[in-house]
Amino acid sequence: MKVLNASSRAYQNQNVAMLLVLIIFVLLSISSSAKVSLTLDEYLHYQYGGNVLSGNSTRFDDSKMPISVLNVLPKGLAPFLPDGFLKVALERFAVARLVTIIASMLVAYLVFSWSRSLYGFIPAMFSLLLYVFDPNIIAHSQLVTTDLYILGAVCFTFYRLWLFANQRTLKNGLLFLLALGVSQVVKYTAIVLFPLSLISLIIYDWRDIQHSFTAAKTLKSFLKKYIAYIFAAMVAAILIINAGFLFNRVFTRFGDYQFKSAPFMALQKNAVLRQILIPAPYPYLEGLDWMINTEQSGNRYGNLYLLGQLSKPKGFLGYYFIAALLKVPLASQIIMAFSFIVYFVGRDRRANFLRDEVFLLVPIAFFTIYFNFFFNTQIGIRYYLVMFPLLYVFSGSLFVGWQGFSVSKKVLSVTLIVYLMTSVLSYFPYYIPYFNEFVWDKTQTYKYLSDSNLDWGQGQIYLEQYLSEHPEAVYAPDHVQAGTLVVGGSDLVGILEDPNKYAWLRNHFEPVDIIAYTYFVYQISAQQIAELCASADLCEK
Repeated sequence: MKVLNASSRAYQNQNVAMLLVLIIFVLLSISSSAKVSLTLDEYLHYQYGGNVLSGNSTRFDDSKMPISVLNVLPKGLAPFLPDGFLKVALERFAVARLVTIIASMLVAYLVFSWSRSLYGFIPAMFSLLLYVFDPNIIAHSQLVTTDLYILGAVCFTFYRLWLFANQRTLKNGLLFLLALGVSQVVKYTAIVLFPLSLISLIIYDWRDIQHSFTAAKTLKSFLKKYIAYIFAAMVAAILIINAGFLFNRVFTRFGDYQFKSAPFMALQKNAVLRQILIPAPYPYLEGLDWMINTEQSGNRYGNLYLLGQLSKPKGFLGYYFIAALLKVPLASQIIMAFSFIVYFVGRDRRANFLRDEVFLLVPIAFFTIYFNFFFNTQIGIRYYLVMFPLLYVFSGSLFVGWQGFSVSKKVLSVTLIVYLMTSVLSYFPYYIPYFNEFVWDKTQTYKYLSDSNLDWGQGQIYLEQYLSEHPEAVYAPDHVQAGTLVVGGSDLVGILEDPNKYAWLRNHFEPVDIIAYTYFVYQISAQQIAELCASADLCEK
């Protein structure tokens, strides 16, 4: 009984430590969110969530999804409350953002829980700290978008698949189907969870499948089982997608869709396919079509930008490798790199691959390859975050056997975490434009990355404050001129503006200051402008 009590107390102490870290994350996110202006995409997500809540799931945009109902739900509850503080509070946009923060806290708990189940408490704490002090996750945990929800949905789906694979109970199967289905109303990225889940499960069962080749009856039973899995997944997903989109025009003929993308328009030419009644809601397939069209044409986003170069609609090979190299904290990169090295070098570490790590490494491998070599919408690291919780769970494997670590290894591990916290907290409250120490001079960040990596409209509060305190400053000058000039990072490199508009600034001058790590301040004298105009045909005559 004493041993049991001691074990129970130890487990409770572990949960207390985890809870303290989660509280720090929530407080950090809330306090940072209060300083963040409405970003370019938030209101559209909020509007679509409100539309769905009021019974209308018809599309006005390609990427908005029913999951945004969660952010609008507090405001939707407000009319049923008596007048007072609570009613007013629920209607504020800050509360809508708070919903995302709470969702991210739950993902953090999932990362800790999964890592603890696989590797133990100390590794789980490292996994949790990597998540909690990821500046990109902090940044998108405080916004009314779907970027945070999809990384949580992916992590939860593979967690439930891992549990189901190891224990094939009805409960585990139903919870996996629920996770898989709900992920489909979060973001279209989740479509790949169907093949990835199937591949992961086949790898898990591969030894048994190999043995079944020698027995026809056994092989037949495996085939029946997998056909049942696929059928159950399809039925669950269709039901949840329909519920999410409010059964909007379900069973519309394929030929009656108004498609925009080349693949769907080509399929629609087939006379047989045109007659098929689609069992999914109209706005679901419509949105998928719009997303494919956007990916192929780039017509719903500006120029793509990397290391001083612009491109459209085709992106840059390895874009997200570079984005991660510059925007993921160096301490996190070191820990993740060593977790892979130690795992693949040490044979004993790989002993449980088929049972455990396959559910982490298969999606990590897929998303790494897909986003870096096949994905054109390169407008921010936020797309790449979908696999980060899985990476952080896996990174816990580096700290297995912590009790046997040498003092130097323990000191180095703790030092990396302290470095991580210091780097991230030094950016408070500006987490969208976070760059690690590879870009030491923060007035130079625009030379590497832009768009939602740097300037997503989140710094308006600080811009207005600066302009109020510096009335002589000119924001977004429309011609070559002297004085204190302020230009946003996206405009400076030509994401939505004509790239030539600020070429004279980029090519001839350097910023002397920065506002919220997002707006670049130039101090240019009349003499400098005179010299520039004399040497180049840039000035109005």
